[in-house]
Amino acid sequence: MTSTLIATIALAGLSPAPAFGTVAVKGSDTMLILNQRFAEAFGKKHPGIAIEVTGGGSSIGINAFINGVADICASSRPMRKSEIDRARSRGATATETPIALDGLAVIVNINNPVTSLTMDQLRRIYIGQINNWSQVGGPNQAIVVLSRDSNSGTYGFFQEKVLKNQNWGRGVRFMPSTAEEARETARTPGAIAYGGVAYFKGRDGIKIIGVAPAEGKPPVLPTEANVRNKSYPIWRYLYYYTNGRPRGEVKTFIDWCLSPEGQSVVEQVGYYSLK
Repeated sequence: MTSTLIATIALAGLSPAPAFGTVAVKGSDTMLILNQRFAEAFGKKHPGIAIEVTGGGSSIGINAFINGVADICASSRPMRKSEIDRARSRGATATETPIALDGLAVIVNINNPVTSLTMDQLRRIYIGQINNWSQVGGPNQAIVVLSRDSNSGTYGFFQEKVLKNQNWGRGVRFMPSTAEEARETARTPGAIAYGGVAYFKGRDGIKIIGVAPAEGKPPVLPTEANVRNKSYPIWRYLYYYTNGRPRGEVKTFIDWCLSPEGQSVVEQVGYYSLK
């Protein structure tokens, strides 16, 4: 702050404002806990930079980025070409930075004896062709199919990678958050759901099941080793998007997230570090 500006403030009867930068991170609910933990740990190292974290879903974060009201969009799916074009039409160049690795885990109620599904069985459950657990080796029990809602990047990723862009079955129940999916699966014996692996580790009442990439192939769990070697068939990156290459306080924050210290937070939360 210049001496002239300080003098102007003093004449106005005001106190000089503290030097304090703010970085707004908005988007993915899958990444919400991770972003909050990033903000807490980063703040201890850089008390002069405030990280404001909000969720709502990847699509909401992407729209906020396009409209210029988020410094960083957190997304659990890549931005679509139409979204990148919309951002460009408003003067923003979407720059993608992978922040973490995730295995998109599939869960069932803890009392369900089914321990694995093939990718095709999973697809057929979610498009409504399989509606009873007895059809996949389980008990004679209706399948209660749970999904994230359409604002979620996880919803879009699952529809593309698992459903192969087919329509969702009529009986699918769309949930407002991954945490709510976990809670509903724990209290519903016939439920199935999917989401970021960090949300499901160690939760009571549910279990993560294996997914076989094809009929006759062994099922694979979304462990760190299996996600890293890509043997787990539903793996993905979690992303930050910025307008052009990160600069200033945004760059300071993202550089820290990618540092060994930041990546250790990724592991603590339950996702997998990039290195």
